[in-house]
Amino acid sequence: MFARPLLSTVLAGSLATAALALGSLAPASADPAAPPAAGDIVGVGSDTSQFVLDNLADGATVGGTSVPGYNAGVTTGKLRSFHALTAGTSAQIVVRQGSQPINRPNGSGQGKATLYNPSNPNIDFARSSSALNDAEVNAGLYAYPFAVDGLGLATARTTNAPATLTSAQIVGIYQGTIKNWSEVGGKAGTIVPQIPQSGSGTRSFFTSELKKLNGGVDVTLAATVVDVQEHDDATVKSNPNAIAPFSTGRAELAGTVTIVGGFTAKRALYNVVRAADRTRLAGVFGADGFVCSTDARPLIEAAGFDQLARDEFGGVCGEATQTATSNFTTNEVVVTGTTLAASSPSAGSVAFAATVDAKGADVSAGTVELLEGTTKVATARFAQGRFATTLTGVSAGSHSYTARYVPAAGVLQEGSTSAATSVVVRVAPVLRAGVSPSRSSFGQARVLSAVVTTPSGAAATGQVRFTFGGARTTVALDANGKATLTAGASTPAGAYAIKMEYLGNDALVPASASGTHTIQKATPAIGETFPSAVSTSASGTRGTVVVNVPGVQQAISGSVTIYAGSKVFARGTVSRGVATITLPKVGRGTHTLRAVYSGDRSVNGRSQTFTVTGR
Repeated sequence: MFARPLLSTVLAGSLATAALALGSLAPASADPAAPPAAGDIVGVGSDTSQFVLDNLADGATVGGTSVPGYNAGVTTGKLRSFHALTAGTSAQIVVRQGSQPINRPNGSGQGKATLYNPSNPNIDFARSSSALNDAEVNAGLYAYPFAVDGLGLATARTTNAPATLTSAQIVGIYQGTIKNWSEVGGKAGTIVPQIPQSGSGTRSFFTSELKKLNGGVDVTLAATVVDVQEHDDATVKSNPNAIAPFSTGRAELAGTVTIVGGFTAKRALYNVVRAADRTRLAGVFGADGFVCSTDARPLIEAAGFDQLARDEFGGVCGEATQTATSNFTTNEVVVTGTTLAASSPSAGSVAFAATVDAKGADVSAGTVELLEGTTKVATARFAQGRFATTLTGVSAGSHSYTARYVPAAGVLQEGSTSAATSVVVRVAPVLRAGVSPSRSSFGQARVLSAVVTTPSGAAATGQVRFTFGGARTTVALDANGKATLTAGASTPAGAYAIKMEYLGNDALVPASASGTHTIQKATPAIGETFPSAVSTSASGTRGTVVVNVPGVQQAISGSVTIYAGSKVFARGTVSRGVATITLPKVGRGTHTLRAVYSGDRSVNGRSQTFTVTGR
């Protein structure tokens, strides 16, 4: 198969459908802009296929998309084609740089004659809409079929001809026994039968079809039959009485004539070469050449024809022959497109996911080959709508892969290859994680730190996500590959799950470290503000008990009970580290009291003794 990236759009359809959708695609110039260079592949001949050879050489815009031809990216050995003789072309052409002008070959016969009668070494192939005759076979010519054309009878859009003609009526018109359209159900008007010029492939094919319509007997053309330039609509479109054999593909592209019902005949279109040139030109015209590739299919359809199928799909496209082609199996292969995504999810691994677009056709029985350069490294199977696999043990660094879709045997699908996808295969980093101090109490701050390096010791780039007690914070690594997070002194006591996750970068895979850090309860300092001497007549004495852990006093809660001996003397609630308590009346003398703090989630309980003297 010709090596060119496959189109991802199916442009299949009948000749009429393709032509009606695309309209006329005649090129701006009928000939190469300059005489072809040495080594270029030069062709002349048939009017029928001159436009399709232009497309195949230089590409065309099809359905709004630019489709490249054979010459795309080619600097030498380009495909060059000269049109047949028309009103807009010169009588002579220069077919090679430095050569003398020659008369422009006009039609299939004259084109093929340049290959042997006499042979013109500056011409490499001839376009032909007819098979080889005996003289051409004896001269050692070979024909490469590549497309199917229909031959019909064309009239003006406003015509006196009926919509349909029978075989006998067609024979009668060209024999001259039927002379007026009214004789065959049309409007009155003298019939003007036309036929392409002598040497035209369309003429020879049409006369052979007339013979078939006449029961195998040659039809002698009437003197009223007018020779015209093959496929020149000028002699038909403005004459309501004219009728002429016309390529159905060319008729649809022209859009100026109507094909009469009752007669159509299929024929192959050929590119004809000398026997000595078969090997040299097989890369263009052969079964594995560009013209028979699926790449060329939309270019052929854009000219109004159908591409013949290759041998592997039951056809004869590109099969060199010396006999007329009767196998008109066309290329119905579904064009596919393959895309590839690749990533490195873990050290030394590449995960592949390939998607094959076959315009709704089933691809599950096929396979996708994964290649690095030309080396197949893995095969992916179909699952859940895509082809996927993971390759392990891959060396670190940048790798480039393509995915090649291989349809199952017998499936009418064209394989396709993705664009190259680059991926950096990552390695595992070195992660050192810690908490300082390793043991802490309520009221102390602690710092979580992560240092990430490459295996060679270079500082890594990226981010670290810290998880401490369910709260997540992401911190960027500094120039030394370090990230820190401070857990504040007011963090309550308890056991905390810690996780430090390096999130990875283009060269390093993610890594993490986990553990538990326990914050111990703090032992507070206890103080009080009661007066040392009080009046025995006072109704109560107010004071405070202060529970303090430096830096976090306002986070302390709990309760304080004041005892006189074993008797509860007073109670108070601690808020923000302070309990305000009113003592009851006291008797004369010195009283020893004990303030007992109950403790809370983060602070241990503690007691403090003080005295109050009643006077």
